[in-house]
Amino acid sequence: MTDIRELLETQAAPIVVERLGRSIANIAAGPQRVAYLADRLDDAPVAPLVKVIACAQRECVRGSVEARVFVNAFTEVVEAKRLTRETRAALVATAIALGEDAVVALVEDPAANDLPVDGVRGRARKGSLAEEGETLGRRKTLARTATGDLLLRVLDDPDPQVIQNAMLNPQLTEHLAVRVAARRPVSPGVLDAVSRSRFANAAAVRRALVLNPDCPQKLAQRLVSTMTPVDLHDVVHARELSKEVRSIARRLLDSR
Repeated sequence: MTDIRELLETQAAPIVVERLGRSIANIAAGPQRVAYLADRLDDAPVAPLVKVIACAQRECVRGSVEARVFVNAFTEVVEAKRLTRETRAALVATAIALGEDAVVALVEDPAANDLPVDGVRGRARKGSLAEEGETLGRRKTLARTATGDLLLRVLDDPDPQVIQNAMLNPQLTEHLAVRVAARRPVSPGVLDAVSRSRFANAAAVRRALVLNPDCPQKLAQRLVSTMTPVDLHDVVHARELSKEVRSIARRLLDSR
């Protein structure tokens, strides 16, 4: 591929998104994909990069596969802390100056009170193993292998560690992941565990997470940029969600 600086400075944003998306898609999802994109962003000029990220978010709404691949990979780069603090700060400042709120949400560190808190247990749901007094260690073990009704009871667990293990269970389906993502009330840590699972890129799971009022705001703001127009419309009209999340959804919807 052409040098990333030259590409960003000489080509229109939609072309850059398409080319990067295709290149990234040729690499297996995981650490190699993250490393590939992170290495190419290391010397990227900030202003053109912000415009490309914003363009990719809008193209996601229009259904572009390449844009979705790029946004997902960029999100993983950010979460893996492969961008320096200085680069992130520059991206945020430039995005604010350009009025690209959705880019800010993708790059900015979550506020301290928006992070899932380790050890948050919440109230055990009736019928769950936690409610019956089963130990955390036993619940974490069962989460990886449970089937049938036992798996359903595991998925009602209030502990994020149990849900994280459940997401690795080969019996877990997308439908069940949606069920966890839609749980209310639920600890932010449980929703964060779902967002980091193998179901993270499923549209139905992302929709359930964003539409859940208990979803950490920064997580919702990040996920909303890859939703379909129909789902964005639902977010805009979901009055129980924060105005910041609804505002980003409205802006993305209007950008079509």
